[in-house]
Amino acid sequence: MYAWRARIGLINPTHRGKAFAFWYNRVPAGVEIIPTFIGFRSSDRQTFEQGFERAAQIAEDLKGADCDIISVGGTPPVLLKGLDFEREFGDRLAQKLGIPVITQMEPHAIALQAMGIKRVAIASYYGTELNDAIVRYFRRFDIEGIPFGGYRMGGKEEALYTTSLPALDEVGGEHVYRYCRSGFLKLASPLEAIYINGGGWDAVPAINDLETDLRTKVVLAQAAELWLVLRTLSISPSVADCGALLREDYALPRRQ
Repeated sequence: MYAWRARIGLINPTHRGKAFAFWYNRVPAGVEIIPTFIGFRSSDRQTFEQGFERAAQIAEDLKGADCDIISVGGTPPVLLKGLDFEREFGDRLAQKLGIPVITQMEPHAIALQAMGIKRVAIASYYGTELNDAIVRYFRRFDIEGIPFGGYRMGGKEEALYTTSLPALDEVGGEHVYRYCRSGFLKLASPLEAIYINGGGWDAVPAINDLETDLRTKVVLAQAAELWLVLRTLSISPSVADCGALLREDYALPRRQ
């Protein structure tokens, strides 16, 4: 029997299979994932702004497939719009469908709150505009964010990204590890954690090694989304390869 605990509707921003694989390989027994895709192929502002209508249409289809909850991935669209827009979009969609909707960026701040983190380094493959937007987001939750600066694979910038969507397929855990380690060790003052945004690179293999070697916590964006979805469903996560958030027992904080 499938989905005897829950059925999750997953709206991925791109057609990459690794986004679905992240969830499929880490949800507990009895939880089914239904993957769908918005289909972003470039990282420009117009493309991202068109994604909300598409996400709402897909969410209605997932409701028709008897999903218990929907998770919308891809932070750049809401980073360009802000927290208030994100909350309005998610609340309106949840009310229309009658099931919870987990949106793109707020879960990351909620996860940091749950872990008691007040000062965090920001790792991404974004340019200044999106990184500054992450800093503003976290400030709304009384969290100070310090960007490393977007990861760069020489000469492969694109629009709002410091590394293009196609080039990100070449970025593995070893690249993420070296980028995060270098940025963390260069910080002028110690921080409590590293926050890794973006599902385009293969960051998971770096997480536990970074936590061990740097003696800090590492919060991956997708891990935060999975954590919040499972907590909303009253299911306890237990995942070994994604850092302390999914390995330890963190409860949901009160919404600000």
